[in-house]
Amino acid sequence: MPDQPVVNISVITPKQEHFAEFMELQLAQHHAVRGKVDGLIGGRLFRSREDRDVVLVTMFESEEAALRFSHDERLISHLARVRPLLEKAVPGVYDVAYEVGSL
Repeated sequence: MPDQPVVNISVITPKQEHFAEFMELQLAQHHAVRGKVDGLIGGRLFRSREDRDVVLVTMFESEEAALRFSHDERLISHLARVRPLLEKAVPGVYDVAYEVGSL
C-alpha cells in the first residue's frame, strides 16, 4: 500500500504583545524553506480576523517525510526562536478523510 499524505495542523496563540513579531518570523521561515523541504506537498497559514490565533496546516507526502522535517535543523532553530513568543500551541497529525476543491 503506498504512503498516504499526512497533514499537520497546529493552532497557535502568540502572546498578544508578540503577535506581529511572531508573524514576521513565521513569514521569514516560509520564505527561507519554500521549495526546499523534501516531501512537503504544501501548506497554509490562516490568521484569525482578531489577530489572536493562527492555524498552520502543512501536508507531507508521507509520515516519513513529516518526521524527517520534524528533525530538520531549519525547523528546530525556527521553533527555538518563536517558542518564547507563544502563549500556547496545539499541534496534531491528521489523515485526509475527503477532499473537495482545492485550497
